[in-house]
Amino acid sequence: MSSLEIIAAVATSLGVLTFAVIFTVLYSVYTKTSIKEVRAGKRDIELMDAYIHEMKRSVKIRRKIGSVLKGVCFYGILAVLIPVFAVSMINKAQGNVTMLGRRAVMVVASGSMSVQHPSNAYLSANGLDNQFDTYDMIVLERVEEGELQLYDVIAFVDHTGKNVIHRIIAVNADGSFTTRGDANNTNDEFHPRYENIVGRYTNRHIPAVGSLIMFLQSPGGMVTLLALVYCIVMLDRFNGKLRDEEADRLDQLCTAIDFDPEYTAGKPRAEFVETLYYKGYVYLFNERGFVGKDEIADEAYLQKSDSTAIRVVNKNGVRSETEIPIESETIEFERKGDEAP
Repeated sequence: MSSLEIIAAVATSLGVLTFAVIFTVLYSVYTKTSIKEVRAGKRDIELMDAYIHEMKRSVKIRRKIGSVLKGVCFYGILAVLIPVFAVSMINKAQGNVTMLGRRAVMVVASGSMSVQHPSNAYLSANGLDNQFDTYDMIVLERVEEGELQLYDVIAFVDHTGKNVIHRIIAVNADGSFTTRGDANNTNDEFHPRYENIVGRYTNRHIPAVGSLIMFLQSPGGMVTLLALVYCIVMLDRFNGKLRDEEADRLDQLCTAIDFDPEYTAGKPRAEFVETLYYKGYVYLFNERGFVGKDEIADEAYLQKSDSTAIRVVNKNGVRSETEIPIESETIEFERKGDEAP
């Protein structure tokens, strides 16, 4: 690596690591603040609304479909990223050539085969239009000595140890080959022999994927991938803590105020209306479940609703009212008034 490449790799690594640290700190603070709000009851209305919404059959179906799609997308990305990363590491270890039996894949590192130079009349004359661009991944095949022909595109290792992918434009008497890139107007100085050849181009290539492979081979790319995996794991961990706190709080609320929008499902129909007043909102239920939500208009209930949930039930003409004080951290409650028979 040149000094410029080393500086770029260090700068990229420091930038990615700094981002990961800052992101972790900020998301940790957000999660802790959110957990405190949940425990203090500041998100009770949000939790109750979400609970009611998610109980709807159509929402359950959409959530299930969404969950499946998220899983497919997540594992689809992994199914692409992991093999590409593995190929990039193997490719780097094997001198940027990955052997697969009698086949090999190689990333194109230059544009010497991307276009047809006007001086190379043999290209158009023979219909040689199998060019490829920089960072394409090409598929090569092993060949036996004597199988190579004029105008085959071959990959070989030159006298400097560099991989070259050029076209044979002449077969020499001494068994060597004269090669030239389709975009060049001069022949290559080095004449490869059979022992220098990696493989012959099969006219199969994957556009642009090589840029990702080359990036993942670099120190900055490896650090970026590790930071990405770390951030995903960290997000899942913090979100899991918050979901657990929300689930615990919702369980406490449901237990304290007997809150279940589907509790009458499957039961015989009766004349039943329930009203729940809490934190400035009133929820209305009947024998079929949740009916709607609105702001509290009654001043007496409005004043109490910040710290107390008031549950009013009318069943078969009998009215009962229950006041349930909602404390932060742990919900404590006592019932006041007559219970419905």
